[in-house]
Amino acid sequence: MAERPRLLATLLGASTMTIMASATITPALPGMERHFGAATHVEVLVRLVLTLPAVVIMVVAPLLAHLSARIGRVRVLLAGLVLYTVGGGSGLLVGSLPALLVGRAVLGVGIAAIMTTATALLVDHHPPAEHGRVLGLQGAAIGFGGVIAMLVGGALAELDWRGPFAVYLLAVPVLVLVSRTVPEAPSAVRGPDGKGAGSPWTPPLLGLYVLTFLSITAFYTVPTQAPFWLAEIGGAGPAVTGALIAALNLMMAVVGLNYGRLRARWDYRALAVVVFASYAVGLVLIGTAVNLWMAAAGMVVVGLGVGLSNPTLNGWTVAAVDPAARTRALGLLTSVLFLAQFTSPLIAQPVVDATGLGGTFVLAGVLGAAVAVVLVLVAVLRR
Repeated sequence: MAERPRLLATLLGASTMTIMASATITPALPGMERHFGAATHVEVLVRLVLTLPAVVIMVVAPLLAHLSARIGRVRVLLAGLVLYTVGGGSGLLVGSLPALLVGRAVLGVGIAAIMTTATALLVDHHPPAEHGRVLGLQGAAIGFGGVIAMLVGGALAELDWRGPFAVYLLAVPVLVLVSRTVPEAPSAVRGPDGKGAGSPWTPPLLGLYVLTFLSITAFYTVPTQAPFWLAEIGGAGPAVTGALIAALNLMMAVVGLNYGRLRARWDYRALAVVVFASYAVGLVLIGTAVNLWMAAAGMVVVGLGVGLSNPTLNGWTVAAVDPAARTRALGLLTSVLFLAQFTSPLIAQPVVDATGLGGTFVLAGVLGAAVAVVLVLVAVLRR
């Protein structure tokens, strides 16, 4: 029991690695494009540096979750941290865009391994009564990690476009801590043969995968479309846009710190209603904003929804699945999350062309409102 605070801190540290995957290097993209300016299709390839890990995670997360059920979650987590360090840190050394893309693919495998095992190990080593608290702390850690990644990445990018890639080396001390402080999941949780007896494909879990997809699809209009909309309504440059997105992450962290108390009062369905209602209000505020202050208020409200979303959907999934299939379910949840990240801008672009940026935010808010209403109706019908 005395070792549990160290174990918790270590797994929270591992969780922060995931948010740093893209946010850290975003400020470096212009410098990267100038450095590789002579390369063919440089504009597309530089943007692929940012998005390629998400595509890889989407594909390999379920496979790594299945592997962790066979060989152990800690082994997969340790391997993920090694791949994260090698793939992420390769940007400090490689001399070509194809080599950089290979490194980003390796990074994606590492992130998938971390995401599918860190959450599972958090709940494995804490009783169900503490799941709300520890998953809320995980959300807070990810939120603070996002703020730090934005600020540190921007500062290092001012020195050199390769600078932000040094942040990935933070995985080295986390790797050492995991190897020393995190025991394997109890055999009763993993299943006697390590394969897991439960199924991650039950109807309740399929519903949670759909909710996750809708949540990320709605929210991801902010990081993909907000820079252009904020410039349009208030002339915001990169610094102001980065500060507003960092404020969203900060709100996410504040919610995570208080999530345990919220979970003690409300069930997962009620919290999910608040998630999508927050998206509805916040995204409509952003889409109808006439100045940056109004848009900032919308960002804060969206941050409330994002802060509730991660621990609520993770916790609801953990509660709905057989413990032996926990990692596989979380692997599928991770895959769906990054599928939504990848497809959200593809879905949004025709909407932007038809209604403009403001209309896109409003329609994303309408989607959030519709999901909230459906969740309420389902709860009423069940009662």
